[in-house]
Amino acid sequence: MILSGTDDEALALEAVKKGAQDYVVKGEASGEMLARVLSYAFERNHQKQQIEALNESLEKLSFLDPLTQLLNRRGLQRMLTRELEISGRQGANISAILLDLDNFKLINDKFGHAVGDSVLQEVSKVLNSTVRAADSVSRVGGDEFIILLPNTRLAEGVHFSERIRLAISQAPVLVAGSQTVKVTASLGVMTVNKRTASIDSLLEETHAALAKSKRSGKNQVSAGEGWEPRADSVVDTLRAGECFRSVKQPILDLLTEKTIGYEFLTRTNIGGFEMPDDFFNFSMENNILSGVDQRCLEVALAAAKEVSPGSGKHVNLFPSTLAALQPEQFSKLFPPVSLCGAYCVEVSEQQILGDPSYLVPVIQELKKRKIGIAIDDVGFGRSCLESLILLQPDVIKIDKRLVNGISHDKSQKEMLRRLLAVVESLHTKIIAEGIETREDLETLKELGVPYGQGFLWGQPV
Repeated sequence: MILSGTDDEALALEAVKKGAQDYVVKGEASGEMLARVLSYAFERNHQKQQIEALNESLEKLSFLDPLTQLLNRRGLQRMLTRELEISGRQGANISAILLDLDNFKLINDKFGHAVGDSVLQEVSKVLNSTVRAADSVSRVGGDEFIILLPNTRLAEGVHFSERIRLAISQAPVLVAGSQTVKVTASLGVMTVNKRTASIDSLLEETHAALAKSKRSGKNQVSAGEGWEPRADSVVDTLRAGECFRSVKQPILDLLTEKTIGYEFLTRTNIGGFEMPDDFFNFSMENNILSGVDQRCLEVALAAAKEVSPGSGKHVNLFPSTLAALQPEQFSKLFPPVSLCGAYCVEVSEQQILGDPSYLVPVIQELKKRKIGIAIDDVGFGRSCLESLILLQPDVIKIDKRLVNGISHDKSQKEMLRRLLAVVESLHTKIIAEGIETREDLETLKELGVPYGQGFLWGQPV
């Protein structure tokens, strides 16, 4: 607002052209008039800011698919153009994945379009949780999705596609009551270049690769021009067992925050299959789980020998692998009985299928060798008191989904309180997993949980 000592209309017009909202001559302005004019000016400015914020919000929405909140075609085109510019400057590779849900029309026909929409939303969540921060996920129509992978070679894109395919097939969608729909996807992968600078050309190229997956029986990954399968396929690499390395995460006394032991976890150097959920799911699908799991145990035990003898050493096994171990294998894998007191084998309660009594003989063999047994992931999903009583574990590990965010969730807190009351009668050590905030740590201490681990103290290294 301009307050002037001269009554000059030309000056007033010039001021308005340059952004002034009002022009008041000083000699004619009373206090009441100034207050009113200023009030109007502030109100107009506030409305302008609101309009600008709304326009900015609408601009963002114009790039998003309203059902899944993923990028739409327009948003994908913007990301594609940007990534091609970066690739041109840096010489980096870009891969693109076209994903199509298998038999999606049958889901719509059988359950209705509302369920179909739920399936699309759940698949979108899986994609968002699987891709990397730099990747772009879009829904380009119906049940088709495109994922842009910057700085990714074609071979890496194929491996990453397998990871996505497995993640979708491992996440059934709840449709009504306890009824679920199993969803699978076919994927086509290709290298992005200047020839595929538009969405239409990108779709045309990736559809050729996708068609191979559909012809091969669906729930497959195929690659486009320039892809030659390597002799050392993922299956062969996992079987060979040279791709594994071990990392460790500290287990702490929550009152003192001093480390009392470590859990040893396995990673691979295979692109797209670095994490256990990824390579174990792939191994299960390709019937090589037992061998891969045992090789991971060997790598973890080798790493465990490097830490001080007084520290606890937790290693993981699938129940099926543990049940198949013979007494002579324990002697080869673990140190002599006199040194085994610090070792503890963890099995996930969620992986114990059916009657858990088949594990009793092998757990007795562990105890005979002074090796502890821990039941992992307790308190979420298929928790069963029968397993806890029958297997008589030395350690019970509370599932991170019950721990994470407990300081802000009363029902979660009450659920853990009830679980602790049950577990207390078993006289076992209790470890809470997934502690990420100081607030959750304080809540766990209030509830009397003595031990824990989580990202609050850093990532596994």
